[in-house]
This record gives sequence, C-alpha cells and structure tokens, in this order.
Amino acid sequence: MTTTGTQQLPTTSTTQQTHTRSRARTIIIVGGALFVLAFALRLYRLGAQSLWLDEGSTWAEVTRHGWGALLADLVRPTAAYPLYHLLLKGWIGLAGDSEWALRFPSALAGALTVVIMYLLGLQSAERRTKNREPVSSRQSAGSVRPLSFVHRRSSVISALLFACSPFAIWHAQDAKVYSMVMLVAALLLLAVLHALRSNVWRTWLVVAGLAVVALLVHRLLLLPLAGLALACTLALQHWRWRLAAGALALVFAAAGVYGLASAVVTNGWQESGHVAAGPPLGLWLTFVHFSLDRGDIGGFLGLPLLVWLAPFMVLTLWGMALLVRGAWHGDTAAIVVLCAFAVPLALFAGALAFAPIYESRYATVAFPAWIMVLTWPFREQRMENKEHKRIAQNLSLFFILCSLFLINVAVLLQPKHGLFSGAPVKEEWRQAINYLAGELHPDDLLILHPYYAAPMWEYYAPRVTPDPLPQPVTFSDYGQGDCVANNQGNPSAIRECYRRRYEQPFNAAAAGKKRALLLIAPEHAATIDRPKTIADLQAEGIPATEDDQYGWVGLRFQIPQKTWPCGGARFVGVQVMCQSYPSFFGETGAEAIPQPAVPLEATFGGEIKLRGYSITPLGGAVRPGGSLPITLYWQAVARPTHNDSMFLHLCRDCSQPPLAGTDLPPLNGYPPAGLTTTWRVGDPVHDERALAIPADLPPGRYTLLLGVRNADADPTDLSTRLPVTRSTAPVLGDTRLALGEVEVSK
Repeated sequence: MTTTGTQQLPTTSTTQQTHTRSRARTIIIVGGALFVLAFALRLYRLGAQSLWLDEGSTWAEVTRHGWGALLADLVRPTAAYPLYHLLLKGWIGLAGDSEWALRFPSALAGALTVVIMYLLGLQSAERRTKNREPVSSRQSAGSVRPLSFVHRRSSVISALLFACSPFAIWHAQDAKVYSMVMLVAALLLLAVLHALRSNVWRTWLVVAGLAVVALLVHRLLLLPLAGLALACTLALQHWRWRLAAGALALVFAAAGVYGLASAVVTNGWQESGHVAAGPPLGLWLTFVHFSLDRGDIGGFLGLPLLVWLAPFMVLTLWGMALLVRGAWHGDTAAIVVLCAFAVPLALFAGALAFAPIYESRYATVAFPAWIMVLTWPFREQRMENKEHKRIAQNLSLFFILCSLFLINVAVLLQPKHGLFSGAPVKEEWRQAINYLAGELHPDDLLILHPYYAAPMWEYYAPRVTPDPLPQPVTFSDYGQGDCVANNQGNPSAIRECYRRRYEQPFNAAAAGKKRALLLIAPEHAATIDRPKTIADLQAEGIPATEDDQYGWVGLRFQIPQKTWPCGGARFVGVQVMCQSYPSFFGETGAEAIPQPAVPLEATFGGEIKLRGYSITPLGGAVRPGGSLPITLYWQAVARPTHNDSMFLHLCRDCSQPPLAGTDLPPLNGYPPAGLTTTWRVGDPVHDERALAIPADLPPGRYTLLLGVRNADADPTDLSTRLPVTRSTAPVLGDTRLALGEVEVSK
C-alpha cells in the first residue's frame, strides 16, 4: 500500500515518449529554420537574371504542349523529365510565366532539399537497438538513442553547406529540373538508409515508390539508383536480397550510362556549346563545379583557383577516407553514402568515355552525397585521450568550415561573376531583344541563329515592348544531320554542304531588303554552324584578319562585303549585329536605290543634304513605351569636313526641352558609311534609326524635329549644330528642321 507523499518513478515508456516528443520539436524547429534560410537565399534576386536558352526551352515545352501530350511523356522513353514539366505547367497556370514564376519550383525544391539533408545527417548518425545490439534494461527494443552533440552538429553543418552552396543555389534559380533532381537524389539516399536500418517492409515500399518517381523526374537518377542498389547488395543480410539488389544495380548502371551517352548529340566535329571532356577532365570539372559553381573565381583577390579549392579538397579526401574505413567495418551509413557518391560519378565518367561532351548539371545526382562526404569528418571525430589532440582536431575542422562558408560568400558576391553580385551572369536574351525592339523597322530582315533559340524570341518579344515586332527568319537546314553523316571526318566538306543549303534560303529572305539584323548566340550557334579559323578564311579568299566567331550565318555580318555595318551590341552569351545594303538586296540599277516616302530637301552646313524620310511604325501605330522607326535619306553635296551626328527631338512646345530624343551618327557611327567624312559627293546614303517613346507620354500629336551637329564636339554646345539652308520644310532656330507631326496612340 502506497503512503501519502510517495512519488512514483517515471516508467521507461514515459521517458522514451518525452524524449521522442522533445526530439521531434527540435527537428521541427531546426528544420524549419534551415528551410527559411535556404528559401530566402534562393528567392533573392530570383527573377533578376534573364532566362537563358535552356530555360526558354522549358517554357516552350510547358506552354506549347497540352496536358495530354505531357501526360503521354510519362511513358515515352525519350522524354527525359516529364514529371517536372507536368508540375511546372500546373504551377504557371496559377502563378503565370514570369522569370520569377518559372524558377520558383526550383527554388522550393532546393529549400526542401536542405531539410532533407538535415534529416539525412540525423539518420546517418542513428543507432537503433532492434536486431543490432543487446537491449539494456533502461531502453526498450526499437527505441532510438539520443544523438550526441557531435552528430546533431554535423547534421546542421551538412544542411548549411547545401543551403549556402553556389552550385545548389544556381540550379535552384534555374527553370530546369536539376534542383528537383537533387531533391529526389537526397530523398532516395534518406529512404534507402532508413530502410536498411529499420528493415521493415513498409520502408522498402517507400523506396520502390521513390524509385518510380525518380525515373519520371529525370532518367539521370538511374545513376544514384545504381549506387544505392549496390549499397543494398553490400549491406543486406540475406543472400537472395543481395543477389536481387546486385542485379538491379547492373540494370540501372547499364541503362544510365547508355541513356546518358546516347542523349549527347554531337555534330561530327566532337564540339558543342559545352566542354569536350573525357573521364579524368570530366571528374575534375565536376569537383570544381561542386565546390565553386562555374569555377570562374580563379584570380579573385589575387588567389589562384587551387587556393579556393583547397578546403574542399581536404574535406573531400578526409571524408572519403573515413567513409572507406567505415564501409570496411560494416557501417551501413558509410556504405550507402559512399556508393551514392562514387557510383554515379563513376558511371558519369563511363558515359564521358563514349560521348566526351561535359555538362556539370548531369552530375547533380551525386551532389547531395558529396555534401555528406564533406561533413563526414565532423560526424566521425575521434575523441582522443590527449586533450591537445582533440582541441587541434576541432580547431582544424572549425577553420576549414569557416573557410568553406567564406568561399561560398565570395563566389556568390564576386564582381562580374557572382550570382548575387548584381552583374549579368546568364545569357542576356531579355536585354538583347529589348535592344532590338528599339532598333527594328518593320521592313528589316531579322535573322535568329541558331534556329532552336526561337523560344527566346517568342518569350521576350511581346514582353519588352508594346509594339508588334517582325518575326525572325531562322535557318533550320543547320539542324539536318545528313551534311555530317555524308561527310564524316571532313569539316571543310561539312561546312560547304551547309553553305550551299544556307545560301538559297538567305537570298530569298533578303531579297528586296535594305537592312538586316542578326540575333545570335555564338556558343549555341557553334553546335550546328562551326566557325572558321583565319587560315580557313584566307584559303577561301576572304580578307580576314581574325578567326571567324559565328559560322556561315554570322560571317557576312562579321566581314562586310559590299554592305555597310550599321551597329550592334554585345550581351552575355548573345549578340546583335547589323548590316545595311546600299541598294535593295539582289537588285541592280537606279530603281534599286532606296527612296524616301516623304521627299524633301534641306542642306545642313552646306555639306550634306537630306533627301527625305520614311516613318514606318511597327504595327501601323506609335505607342507609349514603344519606338518610332524612321529612315533618313542623305547625300553629300560637298566633301564633309568633319563627322556629323544627327539628332531627333519629339516635342509639343518646341521651345522647351524635348519629350523624347536621340542623338547618333548615321548607321550608329560604324565605318565606312557611319563616318560622314567618308561620304562621296552625290552618293546616296540611307540611315535607319528609331526614337524611343517614353512609356508615360500622353497620347496626342507631336512635332518631330531633325538637326545635325559636329559629332566630335560637346552635344550640349548648341554652336556646333549645323545651320539649315535651302530647306523645303519649316526650320526652327536655323538648326532644327520640322519633319512633320507624329500621332502617338493610346
């Protein structure tokens, strides 16, 4: 009989429940904090960079195809990542298809992977008593021992390293599948480790389900599946299960290598827009990308690339040594992590032996396991008997860890190259097409190269301007493989085959045009239109002073032949080039000389005469936020004594500063025709330009003024403006010619 005041001791079950609840709260709090940190990093400047070509292809895939076609891709062997496209299509149906919205699923997947890395760190450190070791009187079978501070710390470190990794953040801010690939790879790693530890059939059902999902996310996940199947072969107890797992490992490995090697399409020259690399170089590039993302930090702060890589090298080698030792002694976690890291990379290297075209994103399947390799030394610290050795070990790890985080910050923030630096680091299609929108005339020939960049035009053209822009011409002949197949091993014959294919459609597209503009992504164009060396060009009689950079399509723009260069612009990964034809392309005689729609005569400074102008609004109307295309037709009446610049002013009260204006030499100042000192008396020159209309300009009628000034003088010095003489149009202040009125619509 119990006396009053006697306290009953808590049972083992009550203690275990209390510990379980406390541990669950800790996991939720820490995991939630890690998720918030990772998500904030991935949402920072998410929509700041322009989409690059592959992101544009993603947009085209999910917007051009209906639900039925995307669902059918789930069972189509050649569809690389059908589930991602389905999920993205559903998301943009809710959130729209802005750059931010297209990249948001990748950012979310990246943040979730950080939480999985934290759970993976905890799982790899657990020791379950069931069927593993004797059960003490204080601990029931199947219970979980409390983790030590070292193991909890290593779990947080692995999550933080993934959260702050420039490589992981890059893919989390990319409208591609690879952030989701890393999420599924981490989930597979966690699920297999948990299944091996618990040995409960329900956990293996989870693994099987994840394996099916993995194959729908990306066929690349065959590589980690092969590694994890090998881990099961080594870790399972029953020989039948080990045999089945080994067979699966072989099947996954063979399918993964074959699929990866066959997916890389080469052009017959063993070149592409990517790096040509065999297995050794491919593995080295993978390590560089894992550590420093694109690896372009070498020389920053005066430090060579190897110095930046050193902490990652130390931890990778240290972690691998500990994993091999642990696997040798039967540590299940070590076996799983080692196989999940080494096997996919080995298979990736094997694929490079067959198709030596390197893409760092194909190695993302091994990245979560690599993070675990880095953190293994923090998990496997040996508590030395001697205090000074233990302190030295902890200080070394602390120094290396601080170095890793500082390097990650430097990579993300380094000027010109860092993703968070504010500099453009992805292909600038948005900026290039915006530039074109301010230059184009409706009668221009616009060429887009390569042809498979068409989604970028479709995406950005309606977004950068309210004006309906002309559709570009593409040359899909470069995508046909028979030129390569029929001329294997003969690059000159391949180029000549493409030239013959290209000349006829180009001549047909350019017929009757007086100006052509080229929008080209040189690295992508080189995959189908190989550039020539200076020796190749000179052997063909082309007066070249440097290597060709653009292939056949860009060659006529790079090296003018009976044309006038008329401007252009360089952006990251994209260029705009321009050429003007003195007469309509393909035509001869006096009728081939372009003539103004509005003839008039006005002489400036007694040297150059305006013969008239043509205004050709895009879509037939001038809109706020759009442009006013105008062509000026000139002729020298005396040899110009200096180079001139022509300015246009749009005004209502022309005694006040103009509401819009532009001030440029003819043909953007590109010689020879862009320098008026080269003009010969009597030769006609046409100069296409466009006046940007402010987005907040009220609708109505405005006066358009034209003037000429000395291009070498200060543009604010009004005395450098050339006086107007012998004009058939009104003149304001002796220097500005009133061309007429322009209607700006709503």
